[in-house]
Amino acid sequence: MKIKGFEMKTEGVYEPREDSFLLAEAVEKEARGEVLDVGTGSGLQALIASRKAERVTGVDLNEKAVKIAEINAKKNNVKNAVFRVSDLFERVSGRFDLVIFNPPYLPEELKMKGSEQWAGGKTGREIIGKFASELKVHMKEDGKALMVISSLTGLKEVKEIFEKLDLSVRIVKEKKIPWEILYVLEIR
Repeated sequence: MKIKGFEMKTEGVYEPREDSFLLAEAVEKEARGEVLDVGTGSGLQALIASRKAERVTGVDLNEKAVKIAEINAKKNNVKNAVFRVSDLFERVSGRFDLVIFNPPYLPEELKMKGSEQWAGGKTGREIIGKFASELKVHMKEDGKALMVISSLTGLKEVKEIFEKLDLSVRIVKEKKIPWEILYVLEIR
């Protein structure tokens, strides 16, 4: 599968869809310096960021996703990206100019194999809350984060999670699709 000029293998990981493509548009514009892609999946956002960033680190809880991302980087001759297994920021050190996150955000419990790719718990915000609680520690002073969510996740409630941690949130991209609205949020 070819996406944004990259030949991508996606077997066994979240296959890039509308949310990934919308986030990719923002990443293309904002990537610079040191970039962290949390929940990298196939590595698409990391590869896109690698075009403008000095160095990209992609992390994922799923060991198979990390292997797929490494294969995709090698297949596309991307040399400034590294990938490792990490539960959110668990094995991440340093501070970044840009942090990217395409979380599992749908309000759904884990019910079947593979649903961890989109099921964000009862409200869809559980993983986002964990991410938010550690974000500031991993952003440079002038850094920012880009994160995609759905209207089903609760835009107001997601904003409140970050604002309670003294972070500002603004919508930088949005797209209406048949069953929801997708939002890319910039968090500072």
